[in-house]
Amino acid sequence: MEVRVRRVRAEELPGLLPLYMRAYQGLERYGESTEEEGIGYLRWLHYNSPEGFLVAEVSGRVVGFLACDPDWRARQRKVLEIHEVVVAPEFRGRGIGRALMEEAFRLGRARGREVASLWVGEGNVQARAWYRKLGFKEEGRWGEWIRMCRPLAGPR
Repeated sequence: MEVRVRRVRAEELPGLLPLYMRAYQGLERYGESTEEEGIGYLRWLHYNSPEGFLVAEVSGRVVGFLACDPDWRARQRKVLEIHEVVVAPEFRGRGIGRALMEEAFRLGRARGREVASLWVGEGNVQARAWYRKLGFKEEGRWGEWIRMCRPLAGPR
């Protein structure tokens, strides 16, 4: 299976909404609860970092997306902030998420970022385990949110 990762086009954002809403079924507390909020959020992500909003395609079909900001302003560190990683349930476990993350890491390194970071909901056990496999480690908590980070350089 060949996975193609590319930047999303603004006109494609509404087509990503069903994928986004489906990804948060059972995890609604961590995502936007209405389609109106969801499309607003996707547009905000794209507006803030169009070069960091990536889609993954298989046979021309969008099966996942990742939104990151390679120019995130964090105290004391040069950070690639990952806001969303979404993969269609029927395509999970096939390398889609990894392909998206590798492209995000490449983008971060090209921008001189030192660390990739993200927030994940405490109850999103599956995502937390997957992030650990990618080398992320817990760095802190805020309520039920967990901050996970990993270096962009060196061994993975």
